[in-house]
Amino acid sequence: MPEVTVTPETEARAMRIVARAVRELGGAAQMVRRHEQAMLPALVESAYVLILTEEQNCSVEEVARFLHVSRGAVESVIGAPTEMAIARLRDLNDPKAEFNWHDDPEWSDTPTTSRLEPAVLAGALAKFAYGIVQRESSHIEGTAQTRKDRGTIN
Repeated sequence: MPEVTVTPETEARAMRIVARAVRELGGAAQMVRRHEQAMLPALVESAYVLILTEEQNCSVEEVARFLHVSRGAVESVIGAPTEMAIARLRDLNDPKAEFNWHDDPEWSDTPTTSRLEPAVLAGALAKFAYGIVQRESSHIEGTAQTRKDRGTIN
């Protein structure tokens, strides 16, 4: 089995994904105010899972071994529904969304909104941010290629 390697380009790409996820959440200061900074390690881990599986074609086992996480953790990031991230981002602008579960007469002390489950959301948010970073990168590469085709850059 080939060994998983992380290049400086991989590191930079992972940080772009994490930075995009943080921006989508309203920025680092907002995350601290909402006590969501604990999500950062999971966002970093999720970014590496996505890069290693999607771009470097590493197997789930290879990624799990490299990151020292379980196979299930890797699979949960790969299978994370981006719809959950979109719903979470929509909830950011609705302060009442966090408290809707208080209206339930059967309330069991377990919040039903994704807003209060940062560990679960990290994979979905990283996957959402990964898609944005991919589109931005392909747009930049496409623009550079078009300019090169036109002879405006070397």
